[in-house]
Order: sequence, then C-alpha cells, then structure tokens
Amino acid sequence: MEYNAKIVNRLKRSDGQLHGVLKMIEEEKDCTAIVTQLSAVRSSLDRAISLIVAENLVECVQENIKEGTSEEESIQQAINLLMKSR
Repeated sequence: MEYNAKIVNRLKRSDGQLHGVLKMIEEEKDCTAIVTQLSAVRSSLDRAISLIVAENLVECVQENIKEGTSEEESIQQAINLLMKSR
C-alpha cells in the first residue's frame, strides 16, 4: 500500500498535538484545555484513518481477491474496515 504525503503530514500533526498535550499535563494546565486538545488529537487521527481507508480500499479488496478470498468476503472485510474507522 502507498501512504502519501498528505497522510504522513496529518499523522505528524497529530503527533505534535499529542506532545503538546503531554506538555500541558506536565505543566498542570486546566483539565478543560487538556480534554479539548485530546479531542482535537482524536479528530485528527480519525481523519487520518478515513484517508487511509478511502485511498486504499479498492487496492485492499483487489489484493484479497487475488489471494483467494471470495469477492463477497472481501467486500464484507472492507465494510468492517470502514465501520472500524467511524
């Protein structure tokens, strides 16, 4: 699978946000601010997951079929992957 720069940049941004949260905790910042930042990290990771699934879904289904997985089972696996990303 190919992970493009857009996905890598999004994950680097999430990593930076998470480091910021750790610093906030070390500095004993207000819990509301920490939870707000953690929510932003979660949203950023959710978007990264969605991008990875969307950009690689067809390739994953085709690869599964080549490896002998039935088309129906491969589609079900894809649906399960989409559901996990929500």
